[in-house]
Amino acid sequence: MTITPRDRKLFRHLSSYGMLTTKHINEIIFNGIATTTVLRRLRFLVGENYLKRLTGLESQDVLWTITDKATLLGEGEQFKRYWNKNLLEHDFKLLNLRLTLERQGIAKSWIPEHEIRFLVFKKYGIKAAQRMLVPDGLMITEVQSKKVSVAIELELSLKNKDRLRNIFFRYLEKNDLSYIWYICQGPMIANSVLKTWERVKGAKSPIKLRCSLLDEVMQNPKATWTDGAHSPAQRVSTPKEGNPITPSKLTIENRRPYPVSNAPPNPPVSPDHPHITS
Repeated sequence: MTITPRDRKLFRHLSSYGMLTTKHINEIIFNGIATTTVLRRLRFLVGENYLKRLTGLESQDVLWTITDKATLLGEGEQFKRYWNKNLLEHDFKLLNLRLTLERQGIAKSWIPEHEIRFLVFKKYGIKAAQRMLVPDGLMITEVQSKKVSVAIELELSLKNKDRLRNIFFRYLEKNDLSYIWYICQGPMIANSVLKTWERVKGAKSPIKLRCSLLDEVMQNPKATWTDGAHSPAQRVSTPKEGNPITPSKLTIENRRPYPVSNAPPNPPVSPDHPHITS
């Protein structure tokens, strides 16, 4: 058997999304044909070392990822080679969140965490990459007919308040990010996020915070995003005066990750990757 255009399309999607379930692949690539036919092809691609299987989800769904051999065909890059089994549920929920926001037309473009981290390692090396603030995703959406940049954080458990406060301080250094959208597993986590933001926000940063519950976003993403600015549970907050902010350049459409103030300066645009600047 030869590699088909449909196989190449699958490789491109897996390069972007990192992983997909059999159901995702059937819906996106195979247009809902018989699952047995889909599995037959996926197993062939595994046998030829183009794909790998991932297991360990609570739902028992099988996940599929690409290998280096698939990227040699020029259909994207293998941005993530190793998947932490302890974070697999988080990564899977984040994948479903992204697919939902894209299908509903909310996310106009999306840069996943694994791609940002790959580019940071490639540009700066491991030590510098450890000083970078990397969100779970960066998306472009529209607010009042204007494109805005949004950092996505999927929070499934309570974070240490000091750690959360440090993350917010680092976000407040950015001058070209419009929103931080925290999507939380439960109300206790959301309340912690909102209270911490109230303590650290300043008045002059243009960055706004939205905080939503994961179940509500998945059930009605358009209403959740649109009503976020008006609902007390999902309020938009703006920084208060008095906190000096050192801006650092960030453009999601240019695929820039988040360097902290002591990280190396942004290098020139790479001629081989003109959309990547760090």
